[in-house]
Amino acid sequence: MNQFLSNYRAFLKESAKSDRYHGFDIRGLIRVEPFLSFLFHDWWRVDINGLEKLPSDSGALIVGNSGSFLPWPAFMLLYGLMSARLNPRRVHIAFDMDWIADERLHSLLRELGFIQYTADNVKTLLNRGELVAVFPEGAAGLARPFTWRERLIEFDWVKLMPAIETKTPIFPLATLGCDESVPVFGNLDGLAKFLKLPVFPVTPFFPWLPFPFNLASLPSKWNMSILKPLDYEEPQDRDGLEETAMKQSQFAEGEIQAELNRLLRQRWRNGNKSQSESEII
Repeated sequence: MNQFLSNYRAFLKESAKSDRYHGFDIRGLIRVEPFLSFLFHDWWRVDINGLEKLPSDSGALIVGNSGSFLPWPAFMLLYGLMSARLNPRRVHIAFDMDWIADERLHSLLRELGFIQYTADNVKTLLNRGELVAVFPEGAAGLARPFTWRERLIEFDWVKLMPAIETKTPIFPLATLGCDESVPVFGNLDGLAKFLKLPVFPVTPFFPWLPFPFNLASLPSKWNMSILKPLDYEEPQDRDGLEETAMKQSQFAEGEIQAELNRLLRQRWRNGNKSQSESEII
């Protein structure tokens, strides 16, 4: 605890301003911090940009691509914000947790700041000035085949409704590398329905290894970019609210896909440059 306090003093001070929503417990974060640090710095070598764009003392909705059975980018966003020097903040990850039958995993996620997605939960947090992250590709994004890596599944526009209703800024978050670290070879849809799971992806680890090793990931290089907030006008009625949410969902999806494409081109150029330099040597 003393070492955690020394490393994350500003984060703890900021977190103390918030209530313990939905079971958040700093002790759970203390237990997993070494693991999150290892994933961030050594396993995925995450390069995260744009944290300074987020508001320092008001609510915002972060909309990102998922790319794995669990939203691993959410963990890296959580750690990145926790360890940010200029503006450390807590973030609440809103996603469907009903399918998680393992009580240990369910309890741990709640302690870290994961909450069951409902419009009321998200609106309450946004109205209280909290950061909330959603991953609106949903179950389809979890079962995306490896051949479709870095190509987005259509966003569920309903996930953006709470932000529009509360007049909250929306920040797209693009993550490159998560699809490669958890390659999906197929989805056993029939078995998923039988087990009452959203998907049953076949990966190098899941379902072949026991929990929690079946949720493992391959090492890779990640790039995460928080983009500028979406610009939208406040709707005047319910129809306008839904139309605005649909449009903003499409805009967010387009901005994230464009950023992924840009990062892929940058990676390709850097790879070719490194290869040319090695040939010269």
